Amino acid sequence: MGTNERTGSRPVPLPAYFGASTKADVFFHPYTNGGRPIRTQVMLTHHLLSLVQEGEKEVIVAGHRELVDASRMVLLASTSSIMSEHDLRGRPMRSLLIFIAPQFLLDFCARHGLKPKGTAAELLPMPQDDFTRLFARSVEVLGPTALNGDPALRRTKAEELLLYLHAKHPADFARFIAAAVKGRDELPLRSVVALHQDNNLSVPELAFLCHMSVSTFKRRFQEAYGLAPGRYLHVRRMERAKAMLVRKLRPSEIYIELGYGSLASFSTEFKKHFGVAPSAQP
Repeated sequence: MGTNERTGSRPVPLPAYFGASTKADVFFHPYTNGGRPIRTQVMLTHHLLSLVQEGEKEVIVAGHRELVDASRMVLLASTSSIMSEHDLRGRPMRSLLIFIAPQFLLDFCARHGLKPKGTAAELLPMPQDDFTRLFARSVEVLGPTALNGDPALRRTKAEELLLYLHAKHPADFARFIAAAVKGRDELPLRSVVALHQDNNLSVPELAFLCHMSVSTFKRRFQEAYGLAPGRYLHVRRMERAKAMLVRKLRPSEIYIELGYGSLASFSTEFKKHFGVAPSAQP
């Protein structure tokens, strides 16, 4: 893979092979095969969006195969696959690879109320257009290294492309979502949390909206987010408070909106979390 030929029998883990952490939420990688034909077994830990820019590649999964050239892009759910890049008479095959963590995609669906529909398609080609080509160019201008190093920017860029594909190809995108979230029963929970996490609801109230007992909700929440719900909601509230203060709002203007009964209780919690009083927040 990359500029190093990799044709052995051991599967290549992606995106880790390109230097990404297995915990990366989004990872951008400009890929070239250096002009050599390559056939590789690939094990994806992330979902993949591949925007082919030059040449062609063949992608094979258990029940499907697709040949994709620069007129198309391919969406591939995290799975085992075989990728072949053909001999282009010395010209490199180039593509922009965008790896999306399963949890990131789940949260994206929850935030925007997207639900899987239709027959699941774990391997899905889509046409490229001016937007996708300009998107690839914008990633090139930003620089993948800098982009990967900026959490807010890389998430925003990934969400930009996902939202465009949903708007442009809603039926096909819903089929890809159906494959990507298959067997993930925390999507309804994440949808409720995404909608109400800033509404100062209690854990029992969120459990009620999810039609779960409090104990079941806490267990399912921990499995989905890796944090207890009370801790998650507290951290979220502190992040909101800090963002409001950065916008030059005064503590006395925001503590009620954040769900605190008094300015003193808000100030105490903020200082405990950040180590400084909210009035000292730069």
